[in-house]
Amino acid sequence: MQLPERTNEVAGEYAKQCVELAEELGLPSVNLWSKMQETEGWQRKFLSDGLHLTPDGNAIVYQEVIKVFNETSLSAAKMPADVPHHSIIDGQKPEKAFQLQCPAI
Repeated sequence: MQLPERTNEVAGEYAKQCVELAEELGLPSVNLWSKMQETEGWQRKFLSDGLHLTPDGNAIVYQEVIKVFNETSLSAAKMPADVPHHSIIDGQKPEKAFQLQCPAI
């Protein structure tokens, strides 16, 4: 089995397919690939090593996600979380925050 090419063009096609699937499913989506392409020198401005986001890259993600939230009336504060909020994690015993809380029988 041959590994897929990891080029900007292939990433763009992948992003396009993701957006199309979200549309088919009636889900909101964020096309970060297209948004980043709008900026001259986006590779260095938004990506520190070709994969990981720079502070400017994180800002683009934030702006685009907030835009979708506002357009769809979503609220991060009202969304369920899979992990506990960082503010309730005890630095001395972090595992306690991740234990399932079951009612006593």
